[in-house]
Amino acid sequence: SFKEEVNEKLSTQEAQISEIVHNQKVMAAKQEEIAVKQEEMATKQDAMSADLKVVLAILSQK
Repeated sequence: SFKEEVNEKLSTQEAQISEIVHNQKVMAAKQEEIAVKQEEMATKQDAMSADLKVVLAILSQK
């Protein structure tokens, strides 16, 4: 019947929306992981830069 078809389509749409919402949450979590890793890399680069400045300062004294 028409009502059954409508209910079936609504049920399908609800399932699709649930999947989309789940995927968006997964993507948001992955983006957060990437942001954390980028922050860690920036910190490491800053440390390396400081180390290089020390090395250059030592070399320039000789």
